[in-house]
Amino acid sequence: MGTDRKEIFRGVKYSLLALPLLIISPIMITIGFKAIKLHNNYIFLIIGIILGIAAVLIGFLGLRIITNAFFNSK
Repeated sequence: MGTDRKEIFRGVKYSLLALPLLIISPIMITIGFKAIKLHNNYIFLIIGIILGIAAVLIGFLGLRIITNAFFNSK
């Protein structure tokens, strides 16, 4: 009835991967809004939104893996 340490480590890796994305995505969105004002360019805004969605999905995936490792009974 112990926890699966490999799965916990895998979940922590996913969560740590989401951290830089959580920092970079708002910066890219801000740059994107400024680029829209100056050059009518949407590419930075689109990249920032995609990075934000990816950060949330990867973070939830990491949390799900960690909780499954704690509460999964094999």
